[in-house]
Order: sequence, then C-alpha cells, then structure tokens
Amino acid sequence: MGTLVVENIVAGYGSGPNILRGLSLTIEAGKTYCIIGPNGAGKSTLVKVIAGLLKPREGRIMYKGEPINGLRADQVLQRGICYVPSDRSLFPDMTVKENLRMGGYILRNSSLVEKRIEQIFIQFPILKEKRSQMAKTLSGGQQQLTSIARAMVLKPELIMLDEPSLGLAPKVVQQIFGTIAILRDQGLTILLVEQNARKGLENADQGVVLDLGMNSFERPAVEVLHDPRIQELYLGKRSRPLQAEAAQ
Repeated sequence: MGTLVVENIVAGYGSGPNILRGLSLTIEAGKTYCIIGPNGAGKSTLVKVIAGLLKPREGRIMYKGEPINGLRADQVLQRGICYVPSDRSLFPDMTVKENLRMGGYILRNSSLVEKRIEQIFIQFPILKEKRSQMAKTLSGGQQQLTSIARAMVLKPELIMLDEPSLGLAPKVVQQIFGTIAILRDQGLTILLVEQNARKGLENADQGVVLDLGMNSFERPAVEVLHDPRIQELYLGKRSRPLQAEAAQ
C-alpha cells in the first residue's frame, strides 16, 4: 500500500474552463477520506483525474512514489486504484455474476476471478442470491453494491467511490455505508465523494472540503463535521467562497 499525492492539479473538460485550479491533496494509505463541497467544486473531476479518465492540464499525481497522471485508465487500474462511478456503469443485460467477472478482466486468470467472486458472495449474500439476475432488474441499492463488488474482484489497495448514496432511499444508504465500513475494516484506502456530508464524514477519518476547484481545508472528519461553515455550505447561506473566509 502507498500514499497518493495530488500536486497542483489543473483540469477541465474539452476546451472548457478549469474545474480544478491548482488542487493539492495527500491521501495516506489505509485511511478513508470524505470529499465534500458544493456542486461544481470539482469533486468528481478530481477522482476522474486520479483514475486516468481525464488528463490534467497541469500538475502531477504520484502513487507509491511514481507518477501516474500520464497513464491510461486501465494502467491506473493495474496499479491497484479502482474507481466506482456515480452512474454505476453496469452492463444491464448481463447477470450479476457476469458483471463481477467483467471486473476481473485485466487479471487474465479465470480461475482466480471465480475464486474471488465466490469470496464476494460469502461476504455479500444478497449478491449470491441475485447472481443469475440481470443487472437492469436490480434495485438501485443492489446495483450500487454490485458496482462496489465488481471493483473488489481486483482486490484494490485504493478505491474511489463517487456519490455511492446518490438517489438511494435512506434505508439503502445505510446499507451502502455498511458496505463501506467493511472496506475500511479490510484496511483499504478509500476516497469517498459524497453530497450527504454528514453520512460521509461519519464514516471517514479525514474530511476534505473543495471549493472553486481547490482544497479549501482538510481536517479530521469529526472536526469538519462540526465546523459551522459546513452548515453554511449545505444550507446555501454562503455569500463568499470559503477561501475568502479563511483568509480573514
């Protein structure tokens, strides 16, 4: 396992404006980081850049002391960094088990993939029960769990979850965060992007607030959770960026 270092990243989409504007962040191995912030702050852009899905315009990303910002997404994946997108991106007309097999395609060892899938079925009995069911027929929570389990087939060292509770009922959200707790207990490094700030911070070691494409501040999650500025951020009462407040 290793530390992930994001250094002065500037990034955007196509010929559009910069979304990330000199963002720097250090992710220590074995810890869970919850990334929060208003819409447009660059949360999803950050994890896409780390995953190799979006090339940064400036800056670099180091993992285990080696640069990875020039790598393709599959090459980042091979280094033990998995990304679970907010849209879940399952193959709708494949079964649960077939989707899990697709998660292990880079391993090129079908027996190892099958062994890991069986381990996942032991860990998540609902997926074993639904293993022959088409992904498109699953509930939202079951689809999210399948997406996370598909990433787990690779036994990643670092997993990035982009809005895992998005669009889910409160009871299902609780189940998803129970799954995240299992990943934490296994010692994974987790980068969690969450609009549900309270739930995300309650399940993290560190809280990171992004604002205007920059790391506004980072503290232990419990401190961020109780910071009065977070209430302002999510109640929409802010009139100025957090950076301006911090400068005073």
